[in-house]
Amino acid sequence: MPRKVLLLTLLCLHVFAPGVDARAAGSKDLKRAGAVVSKLKRLEEAAASRAPGALRKAASKVYPGLFSTVSKLKDSDLKTDLSTAVALYDSAARDAGGRARLDCSRELRESYSRLCREAAASVDDGRADLLAAKARLHTRFAEAELLHARGVRDEATLETLKRIRAERSTDIALAREALRALKELTGTPADSDKLEEVGLILASLPRGQVYTLLRNAFDASRDALCWQSRTLPSRALVVNVNSYASPDPLRILDTRDDDADRAALSNRRAALKFIRRAEEAIENQNRGR
Repeated sequence: MPRKVLLLTLLCLHVFAPGVDARAAGSKDLKRAGAVVSKLKRLEEAAASRAPGALRKAASKVYPGLFSTVSKLKDSDLKTDLSTAVALYDSAARDAGGRARLDCSRELRESYSRLCREAAASVDDGRADLLAAKARLHTRFAEAELLHARGVRDEATLETLKRIRAERSTDIALAREALRALKELTGTPADSDKLEEVGLILASLPRGQVYTLLRNAFDASRDALCWQSRTLPSRALVVNVNSYASPDPLRILDTRDDDADRAALSNRRAALKFIRRAEEAIENQNRGR
């Protein structure tokens, strides 16, 4: 099992300014963001109705267009929360009707852990309920960011913004944990535990630039480990003197040792590139740019 990542609360770290303030967005961006929020609210209504297939039907009317619309927004906390809500509602719609049992110990951030405990009481689609609840949380964040960008300064909006900034602090702490685990990979089968740890962290991060870079590093590291593991049976193969025809696992895959080594090396180099870029992005975010 991976090393336990400490559960992070909203107030465990200092609050810092968002990486890119939504107020800097142009009117076109704000209009596009407002349209996304409206569609997310319709998905929220469908999820809340609990009618069989309601969320899936509602999602079929707005996807994949929502992904395209959000991708056109300028980088900001607003875009991060909208991207996260869009991705989570899509996953909730795909998972609707499933019976996967929730394991709230795998939720590494306090806000998600609380939502998980609430969803665990559901007698039906626990996982879909949790995904929809997370999406609803990020939609609320996006609504507050949009209102603030439009000049609203009421108490509720400012309080939500304070919470968002605290969540961004949690994002950085989790991202640094992911970086630590990725840097500690040694290219051995034991690294599967560290990859599992990174996978849990990725599930707890919003869908922003840092998430994308860490996800790419994770995928490349996983592929490198996969290629390297394919060479181990071949190199450790003991051939019975009475049977020189013992099969080489790599020959069965039509892959030679050097091909697998090159593939593993290429993926490790790609992983290191994404790790460096993620580290830079995390520090930029921490400085508030």
